[in-house]
Amino acid sequence: MGSQVSRREFLKTTTGALVTAGTVARTRPAAAAGELVIVGWGGAHEESLKKAVYDPFTAATGIKIKQVSATNQLALLKAQVQNNSPEWDIIQPGSAWLWRGAQDGLYEKLDAGVVNRTEMYGPALHSHGIAFEVYAVDIAYNTKRFPTGSHPKSWADLWDLKRFPGRRTGPGWTPRDNFEAAVMAAGVAPAKVYPIDAKLAFAKLADIKPQMTWWQSGAQFAQLFSDEEVQLGYGWGARVVVLAREGKPLAVELNNAILDQTFYAVSKISKNKEAAMKFITFASQTKPQAKRPLLYPHGPTNRAAWGQLDAKTKRDVVNYDLPGVLLRNPEWWMDNEAPLLEQWKKFLAA
Repeated sequence: MGSQVSRREFLKTTTGALVTAGTVARTRPAAAAGELVIVGWGGAHEESLKKAVYDPFTAATGIKIKQVSATNQLALLKAQVQNNSPEWDIIQPGSAWLWRGAQDGLYEKLDAGVVNRTEMYGPALHSHGIAFEVYAVDIAYNTKRFPTGSHPKSWADLWDLKRFPGRRTGPGWTPRDNFEAAVMAAGVAPAKVYPIDAKLAFAKLADIKPQMTWWQSGAQFAQLFSDEEVQLGYGWGARVVVLAREGKPLAVELNNAILDQTFYAVSKISKNKEAAMKFITFASQTKPQAKRPLLYPHGPTNRAAWGQLDAKTKRDVVNYDLPGVLLRNPEWWMDNEAPLLEQWKKFLAA
């Protein structure tokens, strides 16, 4: 297939994974002339994009944006391409889905010069997509129980049940994130995490398993902290930051954060490819990228946008250049997740 991308090329251009199973929230017909259909993840995530990116884009170009939501975007896009039945113009794949979709010929190769490459962080650039946000799995904590400054500042701290007692939570639906956190807790430096030592990860996770409540969705992760059923844990940090902005006694620790990205990619069968490329150019510029973290705590992929954020905002969002962070390796998980998932299920059941 002419649009296929090698694994080596993918790893040079991006990393991370956002593999989320689910069902369609709502779908709509293909875009009319002068309109782009963008499929996203719904909720506050999409509301913030509408305010920071979509509405300003329409004001600047006259091209309307129609938002739809779906969690199983890759499978639905594949069906659209196979049936030559376009419904979406722009998709929001995570790194793993960008890689898979490029391999399967589901995305249009981006126009040369669609973004100013020097303005973007390197991992955000891929031949079939441009990352518009970087986010993380962070250490989260209750600030009443552990005031900031006296909280766990590393994965090793989070694993220290004596210094930091209390109920914890972590993702139960996947070994991902758990494995990275566990081996870093065992002393493996972020740069040495991959390939992951699975035996070490399972052994380290066994140490905290008795104190763990395993979450199955981002909403449950946030609810466990909101209801104070747990005092410590790890998961999508933006969920906790949103609660903290609402006044909940919560905070996140960005040290050793496990980074991931979300991309904009253009459907291979979009009938509005020129407008879609214009949108990606606009969405990658400094102004919309700097506004978005004020509305939703995901970091920008434009270097200048990060520089425009004030110190308070930077405390809530991650950045590629933060010391001690880990950028996810999607290829390793592509090769290993299926067998490890079976072992993971047995580990939880034991």
